[in-house]
Amino acid sequence: PLSATAQDSPAAGFTADAGIVNPMAWSTFATLGDGSRVHFDGNAVVHYGADGTFLSTLHTFSEFFFTGAIAADPDGGSVLVGESTNGDMYRVEMDGSGATFLANLAYNYDAVYESAGVALVSAATCGFGCGNDIVRLNTQTGATTVVAQVSGPSGPVALAANGDLYYGPAIDTFPAPSGSGELWMFSASSLAGSGILTDADATLLTAGLDSVASIAVDPYFGDIVVATNTYDASFAVVADALTLIRSDGEVKGVIAEGLSSYRGNIDIVQGAGIGHFRAFQPEGMTLTYSVAGRIESIQPKRPTSTVTHYGGSFYSFEVEGGQPNGAMLLTYGNSALHQGAESSYQLSFDFLLHTGLPINATRRVGQFYLPCDSQGNASFPFWNNGNLTGTVVFQGIMTDAAGDFVGSSAAAFN
Repeated sequence: PLSATAQDSPAAGFTADAGIVNPMAWSTFATLGDGSRVHFDGNAVVHYGADGTFLSTLHTFSEFFFTGAIAADPDGGSVLVGESTNGDMYRVEMDGSGATFLANLAYNYDAVYESAGVALVSAATCGFGCGNDIVRLNTQTGATTVVAQVSGPSGPVALAANGDLYYGPAIDTFPAPSGSGELWMFSASSLAGSGILTDADATLLTAGLDSVASIAVDPYFGDIVVATNTYDASFAVVADALTLIRSDGEVKGVIAEGLSSYRGNIDIVQGAGIGHFRAFQPEGMTLTYSVAGRIESIQPKRPTSTVTHYGGSFYSFEVEGGQPNGAMLLTYGNSALHQGAESSYQLSFDFLLHTGLPINATRRVGQFYLPCDSQGNASFPFWNNGNLTGTVVFQGIMTDAAGDFVGSSAAAFN
């Protein structure tokens, strides 16, 4: 059930697709590697395609529960499903063969897999007002080990590619004051230890956020996206946002905000492209999430480029879709050296530079930057009496208004 337009208007350097109506209202869901989703609405566990098409009912419970944690096993064979009425955790098979009770983890809220068959579950197992546990759960045997005991109600978890655990601590006050949310990190080495971790073992990455409801991590570059919500006393959402944060805790910016509806269930799904989840990148990563009864998707949007011939010897290299009021550093090279497929380079930039030219064959036009207009467009006029035709490829490296590099355009051949 595709809608006509997207609900969200993402920040510059991103684009949103049409989105879909959530096919299972008020459900929590896990996004699989192929973009399909497994939903749990408290009664049934159902597999839907990325476009919301019904695929199969995996399991139906005999009674209704409040939903809890949900996560897909990376082996593709099952989904971990929790309910928060009684606190029971189940392994639900993707082939529809049933559900297996694993363990009771009261008030389970979120889960993430460390590896196939092993998940970390955030659950306030001691009840209200006495903190939260992070529990390692073997989803084959049901064995549990407490990894951490932290303050506040149960919060969201996500795992970096190197095994670091990100956690969004909550506070007991409701509604939580604006700016009271934080993002913590427990290192992979501390998770591997035998002791039970506490607040003191966490690294505070980012403070001053609103209440964090869900976390996702870009597996390619390590950036973090958090979904935040702020409520009033009547349980209405009065502020909401998706915020992009570097792995060192620096806030890169807000991706989308302002629908006054709960944001959650965020996942970053890796596609076929080489881009990471940052503004102005090539295809590669898609952020999916629930908001306002819908499932939305946001992807990076790379600036496009062309070489336009205006007649005679007058040409122009033109870029559209850069940072509004930012700038462009013009680079060029011998088109015969362009390799077609792009390679990614870290260099000294805070992003990956994607180019088909070898780095040692890339040249820049002086030290100056070409300004982008209010739409993020920039141009470089040049004369070509015929000797440049078929020999030069151009590419722009884009900056924001502060002069920090943010991405690159696609290449354009003269």
